[in-house]
Amino acid sequence: MSKEKHSIEALEERFSEQRGSLPDSIWREILSKAAEYKLKDDAVKALIEQAKKSYEQAVVEPCEAVGIIAAQSLGEPGTQLTLRTKHYAGAAEVSVGSGIQRIEEIVDGRSKTRYASMTIYLNDELKHNRKKAEEFAKEIIEVKVQDIARVKEDFTKKTAEMEIVEEWVNERNLNKEDLIGKIREAIRKGKVTKRGDKLIIQFPKEFSLLKIRNEVLKLMRKKLQGVTGIEKTIVVEENGEYIIRTLGTNLKAMLKRKEVDPYRTTTNDVMEISKVLGIEAGRAAIVNELCKTLAENDIKVDTRHLLLIADVLTFAGEIRGTVRTGVMRFKSSPFARAAFEETVKHLFDAALYGETEPLQGVVENIIVGLPVKVGSGRVELIMKE
Repeated sequence: MSKEKHSIEALEERFSEQRGSLPDSIWREILSKAAEYKLKDDAVKALIEQAKKSYEQAVVEPCEAVGIIAAQSLGEPGTQLTLRTKHYAGAAEVSVGSGIQRIEEIVDGRSKTRYASMTIYLNDELKHNRKKAEEFAKEIIEVKVQDIARVKEDFTKKTAEMEIVEEWVNERNLNKEDLIGKIREAIRKGKVTKRGDKLIIQFPKEFSLLKIRNEVLKLMRKKLQGVTGIEKTIVVEENGEYIIRTLGTNLKAMLKRKEVDPYRTTTNDVMEISKVLGIEAGRAAIVNELCKTLAENDIKVDTRHLLLIADVLTFAGEIRGTVRTGVMRFKSSPFARAAFEETVKHLFDAALYGETEPLQGVVENIIVGLPVKVGSGRVELIMKE
């Protein structure tokens, strides 16, 4: 009987009159929590009233200039942000952007993140075993020929001498003989002979010096093992499990690895997230990264403002930054486009193609000296004398 009394259906029937303006999602959550914790009727009523009060305070007033307020709420604290780089404890080489340059990177929709990094969560087998986690962390680092070998060219003899540096090989926990075999396979043009730890490449006589140099550079950039884009890794312990932080990112490749937990592994590159996981994931990543950057600098901004900014950047199905080639380029108002950058070009094109100006936005009305159509500017009253 008690279980029946605390079912969501029973609670809904008893308290439907108290619901008021609460939307379905909040109403269902209140009822599910009340059922889960078996709250008494008085406690349920108090919870509903508190939720209604909080919801009504959060509702935006009609005609409120939410766009301007969202821009101001991020722009003003942006002046307080410092220009600095944040380093992970114990690994100066694995760093992430922090401060104003990181905010700019996100809202401008940059195609490449300057300090791209990943947080890789491991499966049950590795996450509690530091040794295995470290082995996997070394295994995923991208190793190129230039990372483990020195090369010396002799243009008079048209040869290149490649020396495998044992110290560099040991640092990366690699097998020297395997690497030599992979390098020999990568050399397509020229005869290869092995002398100790050195490989001597004899290029054909008809090769020009420029071609020899290009072949050597191409060989030095050849990937031997690891995941493309992952430059450095560090294993850290968080909440009782080992995770890997990286410098460099390749979300698509990492999600395919069986050692990785694909549901929690993420990157700070919002463009990569939107391409691999879709635009909704990209939108969530924009909000998360903005929140994280502001929190690191002890700046509090209402999340709803950040959600609105993320909506503007992603509503077209792709991330478009707040730059002339992004959001501004697709504005329907010629005056709004002209007010941002390339004023003469936009006005000339608008005149050439016979565009009309509906004067719906803020910028357009300010330009022509009309009341802005937000807030009190939306109210039209006629007073009798």
